[in-house]
Amino acid sequence: MDAPADPPREGDIDQWRAFALEYLAAQLKDAAPKTVRSPVVFSNAPLEGDGPVVIFSFIMNRGGRGDEPHYVVVGQTESNYYPAYGLDADEAYSLHLGTRFMLVMGVAQAAQPAGDYDAFCDARAIADRVAPGTALEAVSVAATFDVDGQFHAVLSCRLAGERIYIMGRDSPTGFSRRVDLLPQVVYRLHIGHVLRSEANPDLDRRNAR
Repeated sequence: MDAPADPPREGDIDQWRAFALEYLAAQLKDAAPKTVRSPVVFSNAPLEGDGPVVIFSFIMNRGGRGDEPHYVVVGQTESNYYPAYGLDADEAYSLHLGTRFMLVMGVAQAAQPAGDYDAFCDARAIADRVAPGTALEAVSVAATFDVDGQFHAVLSCRLAGERIYIMGRDSPTGFSRRVDLLPQVVYRLHIGHVLRSEANPDLDRRNAR
């Protein structure tokens, strides 16, 4: 199964659609979709070694769970597919970038450092940068990651009565209201947003026809 030689462009969408369907057929077997739709091309490549990609949406019914929306990402990258998680295509691209970052960097979930990490103080310091003195409660460590010797933490808490995630310790600081998602997914989304922000790719999103 060879990918088209040229990077994704609007005029080549049919070739990339065919490749996406071949990829999904190899990965999902009988659960593979017959069609993919709503292509969106992203021509910016924040990660070294990757290039332009196209994202298609599709519906999958696997394991009797009913029709579930998904995305598939193909192009000058490692092809992958993801549950939609209620994300739009732009957010799905961030999720893909965060996932690629973890794979390329060999990021793994890590144990919390013994004794020297105060999650509440970390969350308090981060929250005070944007909302000093705001009520902070129920802080707990939701997930931790070892990123080349750095300790990245996803903290679950209530800030001003609202349950949120805070990205703490050595990770790029951030907040997320997507508490419906697993912290591992929120972390990948966050890293993808950070990569795109650093690369300033805001002008690179194009709806394909």
